[in-house]
Amino acid sequence: MELFCHELVEPDWSSPIKSKPVRAFRDAVLTRDSRVRQNLLSLERPNIKPGTEPTDEQRYVRRILTGWMLQVCEDQKCEEEVFPLAVHYLDRYMSQNAVRRCRLQLLGCVCMFLASKLRESVPLSAAKLCVYTDHAVTVPEILQCEVVLVSRLDWDLASVVPSDFLELLLQSLPLSRDDAPSVRRHALSYIALSCTELKFSVFPPSAVACSCVTAAGIRLDVLKDTFSPDGLLQLLRDVLDVDMASLRSCFSALEDTIDQILPSASEHQAQDVPL
Repeated sequence: MELFCHELVEPDWSSPIKSKPVRAFRDAVLTRDSRVRQNLLSLERPNIKPGTEPTDEQRYVRRILTGWMLQVCEDQKCEEEVFPLAVHYLDRYMSQNAVRRCRLQLLGCVCMFLASKLRESVPLSAAKLCVYTDHAVTVPEILQCEVVLVSRLDWDLASVVPSDFLELLLQSLPLSRDDAPSVRRHALSYIALSCTELKFSVFPPSAVACSCVTAAGIRLDVLKDTFSPDGLLQLLRDVLDVDMASLRSCFSALEDTIDQILPSASEHQAQDVPL
């Protein structure tokens, strides 16, 4: 019996915070196994139930809060799954419980605290999160609110996020070894962007993942000559068996969001420069 290790430890000398995490080797056998896809699809759910109509104030405060959470996760170089999972907890909790404005930052801290425990090799500490609030939140408050949050979520914390579908989708595309990392990186950026907008919370993670991969492939020009946007959506839809009407709606919303929040996207695309 031969044991072969594909893991590669790379210290991140540019970051004084922590070294790069050791990630498992991407096993193509697992990405081709239909049971993996079926399990993910059976477990996924949107952050909030379709038909839920939030107020303008909820949209406004959520955008500010998630923007701050994204900055914290990026500054701490968290795994790419931490921020979407934290936002998933945030939306589920806020859709069921009223939260005062003065407690929103505390709720954001607790969501990141929990998400990092599940998806991060070295979880964020409560003390470190307090620093990011300028000590407006205390460690005892985070620990106390953590118990409340997990109980309100019925201890159902192992949720599926859009990035969980990325390898399944990328394996199905005719990408070169040089193009695949760029598409993956840009798709992850679009996933993070979608998490800051409440309108994407009604879509299942699989639809968000397909939309982000399509946007990355088309805007990087690596698949533009091979597929039209609708053709690429159809291909990815066949991989994950996503509802096509929902997928088109999600992709259209993503394109509008990218154009609004990243107005330089069209200029970069015209110059063949990655976003």
